[in-house]
Amino acid sequence: MSHYQGTDQLIQYIRDEMKDNPMQRIPFGRYMELCLYHLEAGYYMTDRPKIGKEGDFYTSSNVGSLMGEMLAAKIALIIEEEKFHKGKNHQVRIVEWGAGTGRLGLQILESLEISYPDMYPYIQYTIVEQSEYHRQLSQNHLNAAGKQAEWWTEAEFYDRKDQNPMIVIANELLDAFPVERVRYTGMERGWGELEQQFVRWDVESEAFVSLWSNAAPEVEEYVQQHVLGQGVQLRPQQELEVNLGALAWIRDMTTAIHQGYCIVIDYGDQTREIAAAHRMKGTLICYHRHLAHDNPYINVGDQDITAHVDFTALECVAEESDITRAFYGTQKQFLMESGLLQKLQDHYTADPFDPIAKRNRAIRQLLLSDQMSELFKVWIGRKTIK
Repeated sequence: MSHYQGTDQLIQYIRDEMKDNPMQRIPFGRYMELCLYHLEAGYYMTDRPKIGKEGDFYTSSNVGSLMGEMLAAKIALIIEEEKFHKGKNHQVRIVEWGAGTGRLGLQILESLEISYPDMYPYIQYTIVEQSEYHRQLSQNHLNAAGKQAEWWTEAEFYDRKDQNPMIVIANELLDAFPVERVRYTGMERGWGELEQQFVRWDVESEAFVSLWSNAAPEVEEYVQQHVLGQGVQLRPQQELEVNLGALAWIRDMTTAIHQGYCIVIDYGDQTREIAAAHRMKGTLICYHRHLAHDNPYINVGDQDITAHVDFTALECVAEESDITRAFYGTQKQFLMESGLLQKLQDHYTADPFDPIAKRNRAIRQLLLSDQMSELFKVWIGRKTIK
């Protein structure tokens, strides 16, 4: 380990790993993984705010408590319809994967306790979190509010083999999984040649730069099955992202669930939209101090890097574990079907800080602001006991 601190430490670590490669390079996916998840200097692992005013981006749970309330309403409906709380052991486990500050979990638990008091005692809330910083934040947040929860590692989730009905929530989780970047050259080679992006250190500019080379077999297989196999026609020089980690996660997680539901909320779309002609440079984007840009080679370890989730590919893999679609649509559709508009209240004051005025404003913001409610999609999968 080098003597460098912070971002400098991460830059040196990545450079050292490149030196161990005969070609002095690493795949972009590995570069992104180190930028985000290096144990000491990765973006998500360091102890500085990422979400909210002092961070780099906002999430829907920052807009009042409404997102948590709507998820609680959906969870309660699922539990009631499936009679999960009337089974043999009378426990239902809600698993939030990657909870960040714990804000959303607190909103869900408070709403369940207030609105569904008869159901609330059967709820066991669990957070799966790999960042020690976020683990501590979420523990402090929930403990301060007097809410009970368990914190598991990913390994514990799989090792416990919990047989209780389970509802897994992945809110803005999969868009931060490392992706490979690929480019379709349009050259003759059966269905065309695919190149993969690698990263190396440029001595002259003292910066990380990209280069293209032959794609790895697993990357080619993904594009063949989940892009070209969907009838999508790629254009010469078109770039796109390959999220192998997201498919592995949905496969492993849905296989581990005995019975229950999975709720995925994220930036994303169907394959045909993600790989459409107007997305010639893919969907990769970076966030730094609330500014969005497309250069992952600056602010190393000090910015978020994300790419849209392909919900077509996700659902295809989930079906292998006997998961059937219960819902898919925009976040706006989900919120409206969950009763968000019914939360609007009449008020007769010009005071913008009036609680009712603030809540009504939050509802409009969730549905209309910056097209976020259209860009975010909600996918819900259901698994029953055979």
